[in-house]
Amino acid sequence: MSDSQYEPPSCSPFDPTNPPAYGYSPSLAAGVVFTVLFAIAFTAHLAQTVLSRRWWLILFATGAAGELLGWIARTWASQCAYSAMAFQIQISTLIFSPAFFAAGIYIILGYLIRIFGPHTSPLSAKQYLWVFCTIDFFSLLLQAVGGGMASAASDKVGGDVRPGTNTMIVGIIFQLAANVVFAGLFASVVAKTYKKGKGILNVDDLAVSQSDATKTRAATTTKRMRMLVAATTVSTLALIVRGIYRSIELLQGWRGYLITTESYFIGLDGALMVIAVIVFVVANPGWLLPHKVECIDTSLESGNRNDTVEKVVEGSESDC
Repeated sequence: MSDSQYEPPSCSPFDPTNPPAYGYSPSLAAGVVFTVLFAIAFTAHLAQTVLSRRWWLILFATGAAGELLGWIARTWASQCAYSAMAFQIQISTLIFSPAFFAAGIYIILGYLIRIFGPHTSPLSAKQYLWVFCTIDFFSLLLQAVGGGMASAASDKVGGDVRPGTNTMIVGIIFQLAANVVFAGLFASVVAKTYKKGKGILNVDDLAVSQSDATKTRAATTTKRMRMLVAATTVSTLALIVRGIYRSIELLQGWRGYLITTESYFIGLDGALMVIAVIVFVVANPGWLLPHKVECIDTSLESGNRNDTVEKVVEGSESDC
């Protein structure tokens, strides 16, 4: 796809005098490496979804599947650089797939707010889901519509891909802005939790009178929450940096410097998405989040830290 009409020939080796839609011949080595990595990530996320029975985790598996399909298409394009189908598959799946990871991260914060306490956040867990998942949906819709418009225009003689491209850019920037706002709110929740000495993130000074069993359970829960917070931070930052790169890339146009230089794509899209995807394979919310706790009271505000830790570890539906 380009700003001017481009009629790709049938599948044939790369010809430097006749650059394909990418502006280069996609790397076979990069295609194979990322295909293998995302295949492993997809399989792991799907298995963890089924085994943990937290069905919302299918969002991570779906995102990984999209990345996998995109890199399969780029591997195909390394041998058929002029294939319009391979180009369209990779451009659409690799732009849309991060939205599924963003949605999964929004759900994680909802769980953390229930655990840390509603007083740590300006929005409730349900409000986070409604606000950010709605934004995620509309950003995905804009990107899909824009991609369709640009693709249809590229198939016409003299077709103008700019309206579709601009629509895609609006969708990506919309999603990027939401990710940045979310990151700020997430940081605020974590900061308030640490500042208030909340037991779930800091149980070093549990009362001496507490039993060893209680201390062990509390310490285990604390480690899990810290691990999940760290993983969410890493994945969110990776999505933000990748979103900045993608926005600038498309603003430069289909023949711009960034989009026609594969090393930037590999480093600022492929590698960052591997980090965003793999980090939740290692620190999977299905195993780190307490299974029985839906929410938690605000007893910590009055200094009753130990009772709150007990609720997170031993909690049941009746605790809320």
